[in-house]
Amino acid sequence: MHGVTADSVLWAATLAAEALLTVVILKSGMRSSYPILLTYLIVNLVEDPLAWILFKGPKGIYYHFYFTVTVLDYLLQFLLVVEIGRNVFAPSKRSIPFRLWPVVTSGVLICTIIAAIFSPRFQANGLNASTQWFATITLGLAVLKVLLFVALAGFAQLLGIGWKSRVLQLASGLAFYGAASLLVQLAIHHIEFTNQASYESNYVRLTQIQSGAYLCTLVFWIWAFSRNEAPRKDFTPQMQEVLVTIAESAKRTRLAVTRSGDRR
Repeated sequence: MHGVTADSVLWAATLAAEALLTVVILKSGMRSSYPILLTYLIVNLVEDPLAWILFKGPKGIYYHFYFTVTVLDYLLQFLLVVEIGRNVFAPSKRSIPFRLWPVVTSGVLICTIIAAIFSPRFQANGLNASTQWFATITLGLAVLKVLLFVALAGFAQLLGIGWKSRVLQLASGLAFYGAASLLVQLAIHHIEFTNQASYESNYVRLTQIQSGAYLCTLVFWIWAFSRNEAPRKDFTPQMQEVLVTIAESAKRTRLAVTRSGDRR
């Protein structure tokens, strides 16, 4: 039992939770509604054991693998936000007479820009340049997840989303994990660098807290996706009017740009 550590327990529990959530999504027939979430889980199920194996080998190979899968992880997390937006606006196919993908994409890009603006810039003591870069992106994604939840919660009634809706529960889990990641990364920034051993010990504890938050998120998603979902309502007339106004404004902007180009 001497080989059992907090990291190994968290790793095993997270792997089991990801596997169980994957089975729940596949058995409930939700793969078409949440393909990015399913891809994210499958990638993690393959990547985590492979990372453990490579960690025992040459460090150069492991670090290249770690860099690649971390970039892929960030990309999938961003696409998961887009997927939530797609599911939020799914009822628009019945009630809105135009395509909303440009509106969804614009909304996610605006949230991303806001997240980038409000993400703290720091030089963390004791961390190398690549780790600091990853930490900055983690902060940006964390802010993006929290902004997404705030937007969905604020407009839930207009969007016809109840608290028992899976898309809102998915966003809630992301927001919880995002907030935990944000607090952990800020705490890492404020660790006093007295010596290398002390710093690494505090750093490991904080990353364990972040891993624990991700595990809690997975458990919440397993519970949420195992329950029957309340029927979605159509958008309220007020929301439909807002969307029509946005679409008309975007159309006028495109026409103005086109005409300006023709005059040149």
